Amino acid sequence: MTYSVSLRPLTEADLAMLLQWRNAPEVRCNMYTQHKISESEHRQWFQRAQQNPQRHLLMAEQDGQPFGFVNIQLIDPMAKRGEWGFYLSPKIPKGRGHSLGIAALKYAFIELKLHKLCGEALANNTRSRKFHERLGFKQESYLRDHHFDGQAYHDVIGYALLYREWQAF
Repeated sequence: MTYSVSLRPLTEADLAMLLQWRNAPEVRCNMYTQHKISESEHRQWFQRAQQNPQRHLLMAEQDGQPFGFVNIQLIDPMAKRGEWGFYLSPKIPKGRGHSLGIAALKYAFIELKLHKLCGEALANNTRSRKFHERLGFKQESYLRDHHFDGQAYHDVIGYALLYREWQAF
């Protein structure tokens, strides 16, 4: 089932809720930064992001209710290549992630006019890997022992979706 999802810019008023989502154990365990993020660290991240015109921090909403977050960064504006990251509220029912993905891809390819959108997933994050694949992303890399979380090394899988593939999907 696809839900009607809208994306809007992240605001300062969203930060407390977003930090709560981000620090939830079921979200944190699939991130590169796995420590519990402080409010100060979170605000500094937001302030830096707001000063970068290549960063697009977006809240996903259904019926005016926020349920997910999308971060798209233009890595190479000349080549129209960007990277994305995302997560959902840990309390959201299953099925909303796909709608968030559809809305984020439309934003990336229509609003930002990207040619290529890239993403990464820790190899043990099966949900994220399947999510990328269901949206039409192709695996482009398998980076062995690429991320160190402070205790162990983790493999990372790189994905990408081209505009023409998204159109055909």
